[in-house]
Amino acid sequence: MLALSAAGPAVAATAPNTAGQSTASLRDTSTVSAQSLAQMVAGPKATVSNASVSSKDVQIGTVKGLPGDGNAITEGVALSTGSLIDPDPTADSDTDITRSAVLGPNDALDTTGDFGVTEDPAGLAKVAGTDVYDEAVLEFDVTATSSNIVLYYSLGSEEYAGATKGTPASWQSRGYKDPLSIQVNGTECAHVPGTQTAVSAASINDSSNADYYTANVSGHTPGRIPVEFNGYTSALPCQAATAPGQKVHVRVAIADAQDGQLDSTVLLRTQGLGFTDKPITDSCTAKAGTCDIPGADNGSSKSSNGKASTTPLGQGKPGVTDYSAASPTAGTKNTVAGLPLTGTQALLLGGIALLLLAGGGVALMLRRRRLAGLEAD
Repeated sequence: MLALSAAGPAVAATAPNTAGQSTASLRDTSTVSAQSLAQMVAGPKATVSNASVSSKDVQIGTVKGLPGDGNAITEGVALSTGSLIDPDPTADSDTDITRSAVLGPNDALDTTGDFGVTEDPAGLAKVAGTDVYDEAVLEFDVTATSSNIVLYYSLGSEEYAGATKGTPASWQSRGYKDPLSIQVNGTECAHVPGTQTAVSAASINDSSNADYYTANVSGHTPGRIPVEFNGYTSALPCQAATAPGQKVHVRVAIADAQDGQLDSTVLLRTQGLGFTDKPITDSCTAKAGTCDIPGADNGSSKSSNGKASTTPLGQGKPGVTDYSAASPTAGTKNTVAGLPLTGTQALLLGGIALLLLAGGGVALMLRRRRLAGLEAD
């Protein structure tokens, strides 16, 4: 049912989210700020300064209670090309939001918050090699306490939409790879572990670097893992050399590439930033490892989820829960041979339709002229 407000038409109410999951965005100015987000990532004892954000208020904030399948991040800070929160049915400002880009269940393959924003403060167009939209940026300074910084993050995206026989390939294999950038003192570090390859839906998926990937889609059916992403990476470490006692500038940015469709989100783990003299050489994967920071001083008041736990705060565990008892979710989807429409494809199909209509009009006009000529004879 479409909700109406005094200001005019708004948005339809969304289905209930998975119990125990929650988000809070910059819209909630009483509890969420650039400084609080940076402090959440760096830990309560870390010295954090000069925090700033660039995005719509619904694109950046906090998340809690996400599933930990595949060594995923369950709690922390999120930056999305869509909205972290569900649209307010009474707010005209939320008409560009379909639903939360993060919270489960996975209701659709094509969750989109398309804000039409073209500003590119982080220069992600150079990373993507094409135009970018709906960019979200968080940056801050933190004082180093050891010789190496580690920041755990993960990428989730709607661009992981599966292909089947006779249908187009998934979006990520057709060049739709929303750019992610994490820089430490101006140097990129969001790389596939052990490589210099930038992390994206095109570089970590079911056929490339699959050890770091968990699918939440089967063919063209949304998966059962209770998170909106069609697929996501395990927690990945950004690492860089630092000088103890010196300020380190961290910048995290993500954007939509080519058009504003199909949301992508980067998660930064609660207290997932730390300094250590022991760089990580054997990264955890979706199937193994604890994704910790060895010997780290991360400014935290505690380093694990409990006295008997070795799992860091906000960190999931290897493997995937058997969700076979749960019913797959379904939603209304626009599809092209089984996959959701992106903005560019919608424009292309619209153009083709207009050409066909124009062609039909020309043919009809020529036919009428021919008939008129016959009548004159």
